[in-house]
Amino acid sequence: MRAARYTLASRRALLGLAALLCVSVTAAAEDSWSPFKTNADPRGDRPLRPSDAAAPVPPAPSRPPPAEPAYQAPAPWSGPGGGSVERSELAPIMAPDASGLPYELWRGLDLKALEELLAGLDLPPRSPVLHQLWRRMLLSSATPPAGTPSPEHFLALRLEALYRSGLLADMQALLDAGRPPSPIIETLRARRDIGLGRREDGCRVVTALAAPSSGLPGRLKGETQLLSGYCAAAAGDAHAAGLAGDLAREEGIEAELPLAVLAGVAEGTKPRLALPQRVLLLDYRFLELLGPVNAQQVFDKAEPALLSMLAGDPATEARVRIAAAEAALRLNALAPEAVADVYRRQSLPGGGRADPPAGSEPLLRRALYFKAVEAAPAPGQKAKFLRAILDDARRSGLLIQMVRVVAPLAVDLPPSPELAWFAEGGAEIALASGDFDRARRWAEVGGLPHWLALADVADPRRQGGRIGSLAAIDEMAVRGRLGADTLHRLATVLDALDIDVPIGLWDAASRTPQPATGYLPETGILADLAQSSRRNDAARTILLVMRTLGAGGPEGANVLALGDSIRALKRIGLEADARRLGLEALLSAWPRAVAN
Repeated sequence: MRAARYTLASRRALLGLAALLCVSVTAAAEDSWSPFKTNADPRGDRPLRPSDAAAPVPPAPSRPPPAEPAYQAPAPWSGPGGGSVERSELAPIMAPDASGLPYELWRGLDLKALEELLAGLDLPPRSPVLHQLWRRMLLSSATPPAGTPSPEHFLALRLEALYRSGLLADMQALLDAGRPPSPIIETLRARRDIGLGRREDGCRVVTALAAPSSGLPGRLKGETQLLSGYCAAAAGDAHAAGLAGDLAREEGIEAELPLAVLAGVAEGTKPRLALPQRVLLLDYRFLELLGPVNAQQVFDKAEPALLSMLAGDPATEARVRIAAAEAALRLNALAPEAVADVYRRQSLPGGGRADPPAGSEPLLRRALYFKAVEAAPAPGQKAKFLRAILDDARRSGLLIQMVRVVAPLAVDLPPSPELAWFAEGGAEIALASGDFDRARRWAEVGGLPHWLALADVADPRRQGGRIGSLAAIDEMAVRGRLGADTLHRLATVLDALDIDVPIGLWDAASRTPQPATGYLPETGILADLAQSSRRNDAARTILLVMRTLGAGGPEGANVLALGDSIRALKRIGLEADARRLGLEALLSAWPRAVAN
């Protein structure tokens, strides 16, 4: 127990934060910094709605199509949008940066509307295609939306979104952009540095925020005080750590685990802690103040940022690091190249051999096969282990992401008659990595005309209208070799891309009920999506596509939502992304040979 309770004034003096807390922050400034406020946790670093970071998120329960005056669902296969594509629209002007997004990206959005849209998202997007769009939006140099108090404020908003998405490395690119730092940006920098284990850098920033010239919106004061408590505890100043925790509580911070740790440090005791439903990166760093942390105990509850950190931390045990990398990959919180690097750097049993030992631990299996591919001297051996990775990833629901991890390993694998047995795997990898010509060569080598058709559908260089290779799919549909869900999804994708749906496919789909399963957004979203895309409001359209498809992405969405999303992206000039979205919806359900 503490010997005495200090007055508020004395506590502030002891912490050396009087200048910070006395800074006059106007009401407008306080109100302006409230990213995702509608759905924000009081801690300011995550949404209130928890989601399982270590497992794929299942699609939400389906429900009947919403009744919307502005949107009429047609009969099956006339197309959710009436089958029409507005060819008369002028293509939008694209931005000169590397984002590949329209120049007026944020047109049609003000700051309030943007935050309302962000509040309804599950971050990061589970769809690799939507994740790439999301990342490109946040890194784009486009002009901020209307109503933004300053460029620094919008930069801070993007940093917050990247943090919640686990994209800690991408935060550095924005922080290094050369814009003069602001108190909000510096607070986010300190949180990131401390989270990544750069304690000295982070605490230096926290100390600077206590200077008289600093100014922070109200909701960040508490977080700064919490970080000050961490720095004090790490420096061995138990008294200051406890006082910082008291001040953080007075500012409304409800981070019970960090506050309990600070109280325990101040009292010289080890508190009994219950892990929250969602363990944050900062929670992990506060737990470290009490001693070594067993990462396996927090792994299943870890937020994306914590998973990214564990995957990139050389001090983390190999099993946990690989598991964290794959969980982050499943959430798209870690780039495929980073996961490959984690596989490559681990010293694993059998990792230097061309044949992994039998009975390998399931958690390490894909990493072992990855290293076996790199070590294999012959193309046939490489193909064998690549197919083992794909089969294992398909069973665990990680196929879409894993094919991009192994794509660089397949670049030198020649599509040849000797490897015809691997043609489906080769085409799959090539399609996922956007190498459509290589996918066609694999399809030709393996005698797989339906994979050739899928390459033509996904390739943005192929225009709409009639595609000859779809005759193979038409024949499969007529012979009943396509399941009902695949029929309807394929017809939806083709219609949305303005590709003529073959008659046999159309008839086969029309004879089966249109699926009522899959995620549909709340009433009004589909109509808003259509209107926004017709106005070429790019950012609003992309965010509404994320809302429309839901946490399960295109694989888990209702065909109405899927078709409208593809059509909307195509309408705003993102033809390649629209086709990639269609490919993602079809790839895991595409017909495969029985032997595979």
